[in-house]
Amino acid sequence: MTDGTVKVTAEAHVHISQLLNLIQGPLGDVLGQITSHGLALTDPNIWSGPTATNFANVVWPEVATQLNSVSGALSGLQGQVSGILNNITSAGSLPLVSSLPISGLTSGLPVSGL
Repeated sequence: MTDGTVKVTAEAHVHISQLLNLIQGPLGDVLGQITSHGLALTDPNIWSGPTATNFANVVWPEVATQLNSVSGALSGLQGQVSGILNNITSAGSLPLVSSLPISGLTSGLPVSGL
C-alpha cells in the first residue's frame, strides 16, 4: 500500500503475539538449554578424549558464536515487533471521552428537546 494506508488485521495481531510468545518463551528456553549443555560438554571433567577436545576447542566455540548471533537477532526482532505492535495499537486507539475537554463543547448547541 503505497498511499500511506496501513492495514492491520486481527490475524496480524495473532501472528505478532504468537511470534513474541515463541521468542520470549520456548525458543528462548531452548537456546538457553543448548548453550548450557554445550558449555557443560567443554569441561574435561565431564567429557574427555580426542572427540571431546575437538568439540570443546573447535565445534562448540563456532556453535556458541552462532547461537549468540541468533539470540541477538531474535532479541532485535522482538524489539522491532513489539515496537510495531505498540505503534499500531497507539495509532488505532481513540482517546477516552473522559479525557476530552468538556468546557466549550456544548456551548451554543441546542440541547432542549434532546
